[in-house]
Amino acid sequence: MTDKSPDPAKRNVPVLAGQSILSQIAWTLGSPSVVLPFLAVSLEMPMFLAGALVSVRMTGSMIADVFLAQNIASRERKKRAIALTEIAIGACLVMAVAVAATGVVPVIAVAFVSAFLLIGLIEEIQSLMFTDLLGDHVKSRHRMVMHYLQLGAGGLGAIGLALLIHQIMKDNPPFSRHSAVIAASVAFFVLSGLSILAMSEAAKKTPETQHPRKKRKLSENFTNILNMFDQPWFRRYMVMRMPLVVVSLSVPFFALIAAEAHHSSAKGLTAMIISSASGYLVSAPLWQAVNMKSHRAVMVTGTLLVAATGFALVVVHYLDADHDVHLHAIALFVVTVAVTGVSSARKLYFLDVAPKDQRVQGAAAIKSLCRITAVVLSSILATVAHMHEVSLAILFICLVSIFAAITCYRVVVPKRDEAQAT
Repeated sequence: MTDKSPDPAKRNVPVLAGQSILSQIAWTLGSPSVVLPFLAVSLEMPMFLAGALVSVRMTGSMIADVFLAQNIASRERKKRAIALTEIAIGACLVMAVAVAATGVVPVIAVAFVSAFLLIGLIEEIQSLMFTDLLGDHVKSRHRMVMHYLQLGAGGLGAIGLALLIHQIMKDNPPFSRHSAVIAASVAFFVLSGLSILAMSEAAKKTPETQHPRKKRKLSENFTNILNMFDQPWFRRYMVMRMPLVVVSLSVPFFALIAAEAHHSSAKGLTAMIISSASGYLVSAPLWQAVNMKSHRAVMVTGTLLVAATGFALVVVHYLDADHDVHLHAIALFVVTVAVTGVSSARKLYFLDVAPKDQRVQGAAAIKSLCRITAVVLSSILATVAHMHEVSLAILFICLVSIFAAITCYRVVVPKRDEAQAT
């Protein structure tokens, strides 16, 4: 009698697809870019701290990337560790909301900074482990299907839950409504962590002759980054990449100006969650089609969309006509779609221009430089938002977005032109 048990690799696909959908719902309902800054502003935290939470989260990610990447790579089995990271992120959210219930602003500020630092740290650890896990256990075609299913089903699930919570909690005070959304996010983080335990994970077969990987010194990271600037392709790519760091900051700062205007509204947070979830839902099929023809078209269109939306929002703000929550919801939707498209296009363009033997080193150097730049710039923009207005920070993002569109148009060469040049 033949054994008809399913192949572990095929069985893992539905398990990981289900886990990714649960995780997407959790991240959307407890988004560090949209939901948590909204909650911070509603708790009357200083605008500098609310804006600087972006920097704090990225600092946590840098710590994980620099000091923990090799230890993570050396782990043979990762599913239990990934499950723990999901539960740990939920615990960070519980801690932030529990301290927020005290109403003591200085204590709340410390709790939010700690939560964002830990979320950034854990998120990067999880990302590193997931990259390795999916590479070992899921085929490329299945990974792509899972990615679009995650954005689609996860986005729809988050929209449905946000509307349901809104209907149940609409007559409650703002903190109760916001806490209910965070509670739902925590529940889905726990479910996501438990669901991944159902996958079948085979240990990696390492040759007996393989020696343990030598631990790399911190100074070597900086030397490798400097060495990459000797490569013409790297210098050209960085001219295009650095302005896009500012473009990526548009989502949290657009969320901040929305929170400033609507944090006490009964439907403010619900509208922001639906906008960001809808943005991810629409961006996947939209940009996939355009990316197949031209990465440059996606990057130029995306950066100009951010600039146009930002300028419109600033004009409406200074005309004192931004009282309708739907205006900020539409703005957040557009920039979410735009930033998602730009992010996917620049990653694909990197694979086109980076020589195969320099991809890993180049990607590491780009990630380090961009994160350091993002930490510094988001801190400066948070200071501007605190001392003046969030609208001035958005105005700066708009101006840099126009510059980014110009650099993308000049630097990113279409494949046809590239082929003719060679």
